[in-house]
Amino acid sequence: MAIRKFISAALVAGTVVTAGLASAGSASAFTADCHGGQVCLYYNSSAHGYGAVYIQNTSVDNYAGLTFKAGKNGSSGAGVAVKNNAAAVDNHWYGTFNVYYNSGLDCSVACQAIPMDTRRDLNSQLKNNNASGEFVGP
Repeated sequence: MAIRKFISAALVAGTVVTAGLASAGSASAFTADCHGGQVCLYYNSSAHGYGAVYIQNTSVDNYAGLTFKAGKNGSSGAGVAVKNNAAAVDNHWYGTFNVYYNSGLDCSVACQAIPMDTRRDLNSQLKNNNASGEFVGP
């Protein structure tokens, strides 16, 4: 009887440890495509593994004609237009990066500031509604 209880307890403990490792693995699965001075826009949000990437080094007043490329977080969205299709931003620039709903770096409808050294999903107004992006002073 004692052996059965021990085996049952060991199985439960193993299941808990395995579940914890599986959860930790998905949270740490992100690999940055960007380096110092760059910003990455991702096709998918964090919940969907980020997918394809657009690496940006300068402000862009209109994402029209630009496309996502396969990156370190996968190829989902590769070849898709960047304009109105980004879901997340990873800022490795030395200041704030702003994402705009409108072209021309225009915040009259909506915009979102992504602080230095952060990765954020775009808010509900900007997810798949991004038209331009700007590097703003530190």
